[in-house]
Amino acid sequence: MKKMSNKVLLLALGLTMGSFGSAMAQQQGAGSDGIWSLEEAINYAKTNNLNVRQSSLNRDLNRADLNQSRASRLPSINANGNYSFNTGSFQDPVSFSLQTQNARTSNVSINASLPLFAGFQQVNQIKQNSLALEASEQEYQSAQNDITIQIVTAYLNILFANEQMNVSDLQRNLTRQQLTRTQSLFKAGSVAENAVLDIESQLATDELNYITAQNQRDISRLTLMQLLNIPTTEEFQIEIPEIPEPDANPVIVDGSQVYDVALQTLPAIRAAELRLRSSETGVDLARGAYYPRLSLFAGAGSRYASTSRRLLAIERIPDGRVPQTVYFTKEGNESETLWFDNFENRRIDEYYGMFSQWDDNLNTQVGVSLQIPILNSLQARTNVQRAKLQQQNAQLNADIARNNLRQTIEQAYVDAIAAQRRYAAARQQVNASEKNFRNAELRLQGGVINTVDFNIIANTYRSAQSSLVQAKYDYTFKLKVLDFYQGKDLSF
Repeated sequence: MKKMSNKVLLLALGLTMGSFGSAMAQQQGAGSDGIWSLEEAINYAKTNNLNVRQSSLNRDLNRADLNQSRASRLPSINANGNYSFNTGSFQDPVSFSLQTQNARTSNVSINASLPLFAGFQQVNQIKQNSLALEASEQEYQSAQNDITIQIVTAYLNILFANEQMNVSDLQRNLTRQQLTRTQSLFKAGSVAENAVLDIESQLATDELNYITAQNQRDISRLTLMQLLNIPTTEEFQIEIPEIPEPDANPVIVDGSQVYDVALQTLPAIRAAELRLRSSETGVDLARGAYYPRLSLFAGAGSRYASTSRRLLAIERIPDGRVPQTVYFTKEGNESETLWFDNFENRRIDEYYGMFSQWDDNLNTQVGVSLQIPILNSLQARTNVQRAKLQQQNAQLNADIARNNLRQTIEQAYVDAIAAQRRYAAARQQVNASEKNFRNAELRLQGGVINTVDFNIIANTYRSAQSSLVQAKYDYTFKLKVLDFYQGKDLSF
């Protein structure tokens, strides 16, 4: 029983800590009251959204490539060394003689090289990587812009769903009041039972409309939390700003003017243009393989073998006497055997240490290397052709980006005009249907019309209210899109 209690305690503690961690993650970007404003959501998403973070990593990778291309102009210095134990037959690295014994050998060296000329490839590589870094910076800003639009869309969807919920709740309360009055009239015998049933049916429809708006609100909240890359929680709340009623005749900037501004300020367009310039440099980079390569090199090295001994002297040691016949005449018929002293040469040496051998066997070299490309399986020619095709592709990408931008702005401008007209018409419809609804309420209370006719008028009024709310937020969003392409602030 005690073990079970401990398990329950640990489980409760784990759930509590998990909820606390989730709440802390939610509060990171929110204000002191834990409610997210639009500005706070945008700033948080620009830092924590996964797509934005990935774009930031791509920018850092391009920066590393640029630093490496700049460092390639520095000398290259490398040291090498080895130490080995040899058995059997091997070539002595010091005397270059063939030895058949156990020995220890070692070689050490250090080499340096400095490129002097490489067909301007190093210069063009630095230029290309610099343009790539600028392009990735613009793409990072473009990713932030994209997430900004997505945050604004999700935020407005929540506001729209909230207002739809308010409208549905108001309609539901009005229907409840109407149901109470109708039930009283039915009990008094003033109306038939079907009047009560009609109002109850309408109340069920209003409940369904409220739940639909609530579900849409929850889906929009989930979308916003996912864009923010925070754990989903029921405690998530956003600030409800006062969305002003759109002006009847607002100043909508012409689409061509918006396009001219966007061409100069939009990061996605600048990124495409920088990628094009980078591809143009890539052609020059590939052509550099046609040129000779000139480099300066220098090196030093030494070697050691345990079989080597330091020579001190050569000692002549007597080794007995040897006979030699001496002839006195040409005919060789007169000779005499003489005895001469014989000597043997013997080496006098001592242990030859590793460091001493390294010092005595030191060798150095310095020179210039020239490499002239003649035929390398047509690699240089193929790389130039590939670079030209990449340049053409970059040109098409830039044209596509500008064309998509133009079409998007043109569509946004037309949508804004259409939303303006729709909102004006929806407002007139609400004003007219509201008057008709109020009049119908009075006629229903007076028994002039039945509940069926009243519900038709009431539904028309409810539909007009929903259309007005939708037109309001649609119009607001379309204007925000145009503001975005002009580089304006998207706050409310």
